[in-house]
Amino acid sequence: MMTHKVLEAQDGFIDHRVLEQVAGPGEFNFVTIAEWENTEVVERARAAVAATHKAANFDPQEMFLRLGIRADIASYKPVAA
Repeated sequence: MMTHKVLEAQDGFIDHRVLEQVAGPGEFNFVTIAEWENTEVVERARAAVAATHKAANFDPQEMFLRLGIRADIASYKPVAA
């Protein structure tokens, strides 16, 4: 939740959703989607999140390893119809 609060406060943030899988053979139980104005603001948001994590002495990679969490992180764009 700390990370989501930081993201919401960034310039260029539009919206985000956290979805939980309720059916089907999908690999991941949760999906987080964040929408941004453009790719430039994403880099600034990443830096802000990294600074917040460092200030809180929080290491997400260590937490993922400890809890067995696998993440698939990527950027996507709308598909023109």
